[in-house]
Amino acid sequence: MYSPRKKCQILFNISILQLLGIFFFAKGFFPYKTSLSGLSTVNELPPLPNGEKTPLEPKFDRLVFMLIDALRSDFVFGKNSGMEFVQSLVAERRAIPYTAIATAPTVTLPRIKALTTGTVPNFLDAILNIAESDTSSSLADQDNWLVQLKNVNNKSISFFGDDTWIKLFPGLFHETDGTTSFFATDTVEVDLNVTRNVIPQLSKPGWDVLIFHYLGLDHVGHSTGPYSNLMVPKQREMDEVVKIIYEIILEQDKKRIREDPNVKPTLFVLCGDHGMNEAGNHGGSSIGEISTAFVFMSSIFDSVKQVPETFSVPFDEHSMSFYKVINQVDFVPTISYLFGIPIPKNNLGLLLLDLMVDIDALDKLRALQLNAYQLSGILKTSWPSFDRSPNVTSVTSVMDCDFNDDQARLQCLYSMAYYYHDKSLNEVNDINHINNALLFYDKFVTDSGSGLASSFSDYDTTSMFIGLFFMILSVFNYIKIMLVTYIQWNKRFDNQDGSKSQRSHLEFLSIIGIIAFCITLFASSYIEEEHQFWYYWIQTMFIYSVILSFRLKNRTLFIKQACTFMCQMVLVRLIRAWNQTGQKFAGTIDLKFYLNTSYIKLMWILYFVTSSALTIITLREIRKLYINNNSRRNSVLSFILQRFTQLIVIIISISVTKYKLEIDGGVELFPKLFELISFIVRTTQIITLARLIYVLLIVSLVLCQLGIIVKNQLEKGSEIRKFPKIILCLITYLFILLSRPHNVPLYGLYFIQFYLFIYYNDDNFLLTPLSCNFFLISFEFLSFFSLGNSNSLSSIDISHSYTGINDYNVVLVGLTTFWGNWSGPIWWCFASVILRKEILMRWKLTKKTNNDDNIRKVDDKGSDKTMQENNAKDLSSLNTILFLDYFIYTSLFHSIVLFILSVGVMILRNHLFIWTVFSPKYLYQIVWNILFHFGVEIILIGIFEILSIN
Repeated sequence: MYSPRKKCQILFNISILQLLGIFFFAKGFFPYKTSLSGLSTVNELPPLPNGEKTPLEPKFDRLVFMLIDALRSDFVFGKNSGMEFVQSLVAERRAIPYTAIATAPTVTLPRIKALTTGTVPNFLDAILNIAESDTSSSLADQDNWLVQLKNVNNKSISFFGDDTWIKLFPGLFHETDGTTSFFATDTVEVDLNVTRNVIPQLSKPGWDVLIFHYLGLDHVGHSTGPYSNLMVPKQREMDEVVKIIYEIILEQDKKRIREDPNVKPTLFVLCGDHGMNEAGNHGGSSIGEISTAFVFMSSIFDSVKQVPETFSVPFDEHSMSFYKVINQVDFVPTISYLFGIPIPKNNLGLLLLDLMVDIDALDKLRALQLNAYQLSGILKTSWPSFDRSPNVTSVTSVMDCDFNDDQARLQCLYSMAYYYHDKSLNEVNDINHINNALLFYDKFVTDSGSGLASSFSDYDTTSMFIGLFFMILSVFNYIKIMLVTYIQWNKRFDNQDGSKSQRSHLEFLSIIGIIAFCITLFASSYIEEEHQFWYYWIQTMFIYSVILSFRLKNRTLFIKQACTFMCQMVLVRLIRAWNQTGQKFAGTIDLKFYLNTSYIKLMWILYFVTSSALTIITLREIRKLYINNNSRRNSVLSFILQRFTQLIVIIISISVTKYKLEIDGGVELFPKLFELISFIVRTTQIITLARLIYVLLIVSLVLCQLGIIVKNQLEKGSEIRKFPKIILCLITYLFILLSRPHNVPLYGLYFIQFYLFIYYNDDNFLLTPLSCNFFLISFEFLSFFSLGNSNSLSSIDISHSYTGINDYNVVLVGLTTFWGNWSGPIWWCFASVILRKEILMRWKLTKKTNNDDNIRKVDDKGSDKTMQENNAKDLSSLNTILFLDYFIYTSLFHSIVLFILSVGVMILRNHLFIWTVFSPKYLYQIVWNILFHFGVEIILIGIFEILSIN
């Protein structure tokens, strides 16, 4: 038997163990990628196999690098693309197109790292991508082609666009004009701020390298999806910028070459850092997220004789594989060779020979030799005996190679390439030697690059095992205290034999559900489709509850429970159809699709209905809170507080509606309504309006608490159920503010589920803490996935991350992003406060009925008053115990899931999908455990538990 104080101490100590486990395991599982330090130099370049030294000759001397964020391959090459000018260049074979495959995580920061260093970035960069103030991800000390251009060729580099580049390359750029990447609703100004620099920069004499990073197309995807009415116009806008740049550099090159024949032409590169999925988001590894467009343009390609004919025909539009498919990192060795600079030391890319349009076969061999030599430097760190400069005279035959050993196989391929390269230099006219050398070089760089890319992480298994040790300790301690708690509650329910059978069946089903969910954590497909488990299991519990209701002898109760559970099943099916998520059916048409296309007015009508119903419920709860009949003098004060609080709630409702109409495009559909609302709420600045809503929500909470204080001065004994209901209503306004309009009606459905949950929780169907908490956990996960979330980073919605924020702040932006994406589970956390109190009141009433004689054994004098005070104290004490038990059950669930998942990723750390499926899931689980469980379920809900007890 533990006292509440003792329980708190034990739970605090166990929580520390769990946090230590998360820290050590994450430290070992997400290490920074191993990389070679320092910069490559020209002096380190290898001689030819015959011993001759040849300098690197640049093929271009100026570069325009235009990166369009989220430029999916079909946005440029597809039939419905708006980039007609680029398509015409490709069709006329005046540009060289590729589909470049990006690796997960497909977010901007790691993709820029890949495009500049040629390496596979750390998966932890996906987290640092949101931390714009972070400096730990700087590339100042890592080898990359930008630094090489500046150091070797003394190039002047200027940058305009996403300020992630400025963070990655501090002090590198000659001129900069950065834009913030997380104002996802800005699709216009964010690009105009870049375009305004295009012509002025190109017109300046003596420029060398210009980098433009456009964000508008990515923001269109985040805001309205890849098939919205804004997408093609944005593509046309980008196409016009490409045309302007192309025509200017073409004219400039003609003039420059005419004045000085030794001048090299300009290279113009158009590319994307990643794509986007069918919802307009990115971060995962779906075909749409990893398929990016790459187009190389130059005056040297402005001839049909230079571009291979195979580049004029697209391949497979359905799979977004247009033209030749390459890896995104292949750009790094290619750009390095074209500009005559050393290939960055940690590059894993393969040089693209298609761009060597004006060089002979021996120069191509030299290019491949440099690529192979650079990759052999990485191999030598793993295999110190690997020979980077093999003796060509000692090479015998490829048949003598040991292909069962990776080092021996790669060493053989490398040596054979050197051998035939040497033969090609000595016997110039022997085409067979050249072809053999090309074949072995290509095989070596391909196998080396792919092998290194898959094994470029060094897990710290010691740290991971330490983390598992702390986790298992926390799990065992949670189980221990949970068993004690379970026994205590069973004793409390012993006198309720009528519902004992139902409780035991639901408890058993809850335990089986937890075990089944833990088993799914070992399968990549189940992790991708986790939402299916929660949809299925909660329906299973409802079906089983309907079956159990047949055992009730009372026909009225049977009908009540059966109908209630069937209504819940219908609601779950409707909620499930709202947003398709996961990986397999992510692009399937759902209700969200219809609401955003054919039935936009219906979507807004549903929004208005939900908002109006919420306002009515909130006003009603406020009126209940202030009801008081004991004092006329004080009732005047209560009346004033009540009316003032209700007025603020009405203003909040109107303000949120105005914000949503303006931000999410409802003004054109309801201009008169917006005009009326604007007359009531005069604020014109969107950021100011959002801040006003935040302030009013806080003020209304304070007024409600003040109302409770006033009421308690009039009545002895507290009402513990009213204030949490108001909090639930007010917090829903916040979630509506941070949600997309098509998701707002879901909160109305959650309210219906909530009231049904209270409705069937009567004396004959009394849920135990175990089954009740599992129901609540199921509702939390159900709501998380129903809002369109998944275990992929691509489902993170940042469209409302800057609601009420006009400048970057990692804490505020992080909080709004978290609250926006976890709004469903957080909503059910607040609902759980009310549900637990309802269970407590029902249990208390039942106990009072069964123990009436014992309760009334008090003195006649003041017996009613004493009993009322004792009941209030008893309720308050039981409420504290119930909250601690809620803490125990939810903590046990999250700690078990985290431990099992950690064991899974430990065992499967070399799995094919470790970085595309298991790693994102583990990041999500860390958020579930730290931010959601400790931050919301324990700290925040604990605060409101205290506020609700008087």
